[in-house]
Amino acid sequence: MNSDGMSRRPDLRAVSDQLEAARSRIEERFVEGGRALMAAYDIVARLLSAIEGITGALDDHACDEAAARLTATLKGLTELVETETAAGQRLVSILADGEAITPRTRDMQRSLRYLTTCAMETRIAGAGVAEFAQFADDVDKYVGSAIGQIDVFAAKVGELSTQLAAACAGGKDTGLETQVSAVSSTLTDALDAVHSRRAGLKRLAAGTADVARSVQEKVGKVLSALQVGDVARQRIEHVQAGIAILLDELPRCDTDQRAEALTQVAIRLLAAQTAALIKDFTEQTRVVVASIEGLAKEAERVLALNGKAGCGGSETMQAIEEGVSLARNVVGDIERSGALAAAAYAATKQVATELLSNMGNIGNIRSVRDDIRCLAINAYLRSNRLGAKGRAVGVVAAEMNTYAARLGVAAEDILQRLSTMRETAAGIDTEDKARHVDIVSEVDGAVATLREANVRTSQYLKEAAESGNAIAERIAHIARDIDFARDLGEHLEACRRLFGSDGHLGLAADAKEHTDFSERLFAIYTMASERDIHRAILGSNGAPAPTVAAKESEDLFDDVLF
Repeated sequence: MNSDGMSRRPDLRAVSDQLEAARSRIEERFVEGGRALMAAYDIVARLLSAIEGITGALDDHACDEAAARLTATLKGLTELVETETAAGQRLVSILADGEAITPRTRDMQRSLRYLTTCAMETRIAGAGVAEFAQFADDVDKYVGSAIGQIDVFAAKVGELSTQLAAACAGGKDTGLETQVSAVSSTLTDALDAVHSRRAGLKRLAAGTADVARSVQEKVGKVLSALQVGDVARQRIEHVQAGIAILLDELPRCDTDQRAEALTQVAIRLLAAQTAALIKDFTEQTRVVVASIEGLAKEAERVLALNGKAGCGGSETMQAIEEGVSLARNVVGDIERSGALAAAAYAATKQVATELLSNMGNIGNIRSVRDDIRCLAINAYLRSNRLGAKGRAVGVVAAEMNTYAARLGVAAEDILQRLSTMRETAAGIDTEDKARHVDIVSEVDGAVATLREANVRTSQYLKEAAESGNAIAERIAHIARDIDFARDLGEHLEACRRLFGSDGHLGLAADAKEHTDFSERLFAIYTMASERDIHRAILGSNGAPAPTVAAKESEDLFDDVLF
């Protein structure tokens, strides 16, 4: 081999080193991009999971449970109004009976005072007659006992009337129906807001999920496209392998001319392979960069939709919770009012019970009536036997009989009214026991259900927001900081220039002279384009043509990549 040929030959080992540097840079950059995209892919998966959680947090079960509890609350409120109204009517009825008893007791007191006067007149009219004096003493005795009993009874009636009047006054102008109407409206609005919020979240989450899935699909496609880097790496390695094979074949050449001829054709082939990989790499990385830029816009859409999904969510749920809590407070006020009314019922019942337990007092007065009438009849008969002397006592005895009868009529009327009052008071107890809905517990349960759903929804919205931000930041970083083509093409072009050949295509005149080199290099190719370039310069040279299956596989591989 002459010295001139050797001087024109490029430093192949230096070229191989430069190619190795380029290969290393490509591998590093594409590995970094692949990792970043894989991280973005995982973040999108977390976003989709969070979106699913958003729609599941405020699900049909939670809404149905809240609706059931609020419905029970409304039912309880309605029953409360009905019960309070019925109890109020019963109280008014008891008060009317109690007030009707008062004038009757006054009539009895007047009748008893008059009977006392009659006893005194009997003493005066029957002076000197021992029988009449005894009659007057008996009347005083019976009447005195009756006056004491009726005074006790009158005090009890007064106490009962006072309790009833207070209870009835407490039940007037409370605005219970107005409050219940307001609470019902608040609870209904709260439930409507829950359903509206759920529907809104479902719509927004569905839109966000569609965009997120689009991003996920495109990230997957870009990841597949990143195989461009692996293809370029392999083609660089094949050029390096060609240099190594050339250096291995040169010592086997029997003449310098043969070695020089092999060198020239090999360098033209390797330069052509390098030029082709530069062209393909530049075009394919341009597609990758464009895809990532489009992906960044999609990520911004995810961020915008995700922000819209969370916008006003906390405020809406907070307003719902505050509305239901307000309803709970109003219900609590109604319950407390009901408790005060119940205390009034209890006090009234106690007074009524004590009064009714003293019916014997009225019964004794009825006995006094009978005793006085018997005494009056006896005195009247005796006065007739005494003739003119007993006439005055007879008149008094007749008056006493009349007033004793009046006393009995009043006592009978009072007894009847007391019996009615006792039955009405028993009815209040029955009304109280009929209440079975724990209103405060139900509305509290609704608040707890909504609060729990709100917490879960807020958590998923937070996770979705964080994932959306992370996706946008990660893809923006890839688009901004990971340039898959920057300076790599120039570096590869510098390597091609080191070959000192433009790598033009065209069959070499002495292609058949380089069969060993051709077959060894052809065997390592993995890309159809490499084989095409090889055949264009060195022909088949005994190199096996790809089988149909292999060709189909190569075409499919190229379609997937490009």
